[in-house]
Amino acid sequence: MIEKIKQEIVEFVGNWYINYLRTLDKIIEYKKGNITFHVLISSTDKNSNKNKDIILKNLNRMHKFTNNSKVDVYLSLSPFKKQFNENPKIPLSNFNVNSGLTIVNIYGKPIDKKIYILRQEECGKVMFHEFIHHMPEIHSTFSQFNIKRLQKHFNIKSDIDPNEAIVEFWATVMFLKQISEETNKDFYELFKEELKYSLYKSNQLFELQKKNNGIWYDSTHVYCYIIFKTIIMYNLLEFQKIYTFPYNNTVLTDFFIKYSKLPKITSNPTNKRSDNSLCFMVNSDE
Repeated sequence: MIEKIKQEIVEFVGNWYINYLRTLDKIIEYKKGNITFHVLISSTDKNSNKNKDIILKNLNRMHKFTNNSKVDVYLSLSPFKKQFNENPKIPLSNFNVNSGLTIVNIYGKPIDKKIYILRQEECGKVMFHEFIHHMPEIHSTFSQFNIKRLQKHFNIKSDIDPNEAIVEFWATVMFLKQISEETNKDFYELFKEELKYSLYKSNQLFELQKKNNGIWYDSTHVYCYIIFKTIIMYNLLEFQKIYTFPYNNTVLTDFFIKYSKLPKITSNPTNKRSDNSLCFMVNSDE
């Protein structure tokens, strides 16, 4: 079973993850209701239970968040950090950005909900993000016509998936709600903290784009995960006026273009994340 899981992961994320996967040769399972966590570990790791508290906390969260839906989560909690490249001329890739994946039902046939988590960093929030891809009220697609409109307006020369911005926005909101309930921290204050951080990360991406002659190119969807999501967060009142379940992708394309200008935050507003971090949230490791 473990070799099959490894193969499924490599098919999606590529060879950069292979060496880490080769160190994992054992699976420990944790279960609550219909939620099963399959945790890949190394049998030679004397500290193999070091992530147990994180795993159990997020197992309880997923049980609540999914309303006990049947979900299998495969966790290989690598230590890789989400970071910018030292050389700004090297395009960002899934090595810099991506932390999870899932297979979405696009043919209308029942499929098992399987989520793969690739890093310890942000793992709890990423589980929410991947599960939201299985919610047809939120997960959808943008037409090629609207994708081309966005690429032209933002001068993006690589493929983009604006749906990721919608999914990431709702993952942010729902994860913050969970943290607020667990810690009694004010949701609005948590949201403002995330907004300031997102504006800072967006400005870093805009500056990176400037260093590449104003052109954006990558092999991941970080522009959607961060900049498009931040446009929603900063213009939340206007977003609430036009958003529907499921969404209208033309209306959202118009929204992203209309509100594409964001205020600049040029210094890191938090000590929870480094300047070089490409984590999407401040509080995603709570």
